[in-house]
Amino acid sequence: MTLSLAGCSDGQKETEAPADKTATEAPAADDTSDADSSADDTSDTGAADAADTGAEADETEEETDASLAPITPSDYLIADASEYVTLGDYDAIPLEQTVYEITDEMVQSRINEELELYGEEKEQDRPIQEGDIVYANVSYTPQSTKETTTDEEFYTTVGYEEYGAEFDQNLTGASAGDTLEFSVSYAEDDMMLDWAGDTVDFKVEITSVCTLELPTYDDTFVQKNYGYNSTAEYESAVREILATEYEENSYSEAAENLLMTAIDLTTFSGYPQELFDSCKEELLSFYTAFIDGDTEQDVYDTFGITKEDFDAEILSAVNRRLLISAYCQENDITITQDEYFSYVEQFASYYGDSDVVSFEENYTRESLVESLYESKVASVLYEKAEITEVTYDPTSEDEFLDAEVISDDDDIEFVEDPDDTMEIFEDESEDMDGVEVFDMSEIEDVTDVAETGTTEA
Repeated sequence: MTLSLAGCSDGQKETEAPADKTATEAPAADDTSDADSSADDTSDTGAADAADTGAEADETEEETDASLAPITPSDYLIADASEYVTLGDYDAIPLEQTVYEITDEMVQSRINEELELYGEEKEQDRPIQEGDIVYANVSYTPQSTKETTTDEEFYTTVGYEEYGAEFDQNLTGASAGDTLEFSVSYAEDDMMLDWAGDTVDFKVEITSVCTLELPTYDDTFVQKNYGYNSTAEYESAVREILATEYEENSYSEAAENLLMTAIDLTTFSGYPQELFDSCKEELLSFYTAFIDGDTEQDVYDTFGITKEDFDAEILSAVNRRLLISAYCQENDITITQDEYFSYVEQFASYYGDSDVVSFEENYTRESLVESLYESKVASVLYEKAEITEVTYDPTSEDEFLDAEVISDDDDIEFVEDPDDTMEIFEDESEDMDGVEVFDMSEIEDVTDVAETGTTEA
């Protein structure tokens, strides 16, 4: 599941339930011979471990308190939010929550993804087939601009269709040493934003064709690499991991839907100009992080949106901030300094950052506090909601192509597995206890504007 960093940067954010970090790789299993240890030895060891753990916890808390500057979290709420917000009735909001059943196919798919990490590429002397990894020198020229870009470190896996089925079809059947010249036309709504509605001329000089040879999956492999005694034990662990991930995803979707419904039930009558300006600055910073340019016009031109679209996204973020502040103030939802310190330390540790001050600076104190408040509000709404569980039906949704957003000036860069990008965000969102990160892969259409409720002039 994926999350959006709380703050003004995005009007459509998701909120996640606290969860333990999960991974398909586990520590080595306990040696069964330990079970023969004496009760006294176990008791003594347990007492010593408990003492050590307690000392470490106290040490960590002291280090955190000493590192982070004092904070009063309530200072980061909009002080006069009630002047701009008329709260609605948020008790018993009806909600359909999607729940997921873990299938054997899902377990096998995850196992295959893990096996690929141990795979070995082997060069092939034959025509390209689906599933092959193709290395090439590529030049591409959008017909609308006639500007040619060359990438000498191109690689892609045929069949993933990162740049469309037609692109892969042209590669299929060719061999190393061949030079191909062809054109691909992209639809107006294609996820390749810079090429949507355009035709691109390609010149592809194929340098090598490889396959990914997977290791033998058996008890020995699992014992050596994952620390489980057998494939059956490992598969059971993978199933539990998937169940946890999808449960978290289910909560995240439900919490976000509740927040959006709450916004619809709220009446807004203006906003502090300072808040609007702050949200505008952060939204602009968010968009320009993905393009060559730093102005609003650059954003409009690259993403094909208008000033009205951009302002509507800002207003969506503003209204969200106002609702969270007003709801917290009305319902006495608070965050203590210790809660905040623990929150920051948890995430800094998760991301491997031993410097909590640096971590806080990177994510900004304001965004972290806002994220924690938003998580608490979502939790309250969830506890009060009238929830109907609906089992996920994979046949009910249209398939979509995962693709990276690139600009005409960027080098083409493919990934071997189009799901890798999504997994990065999924993995990083676990054990986040509410902290959120941006996920560009979920922005299907940046012109979509989040519902912001009734806003009076």
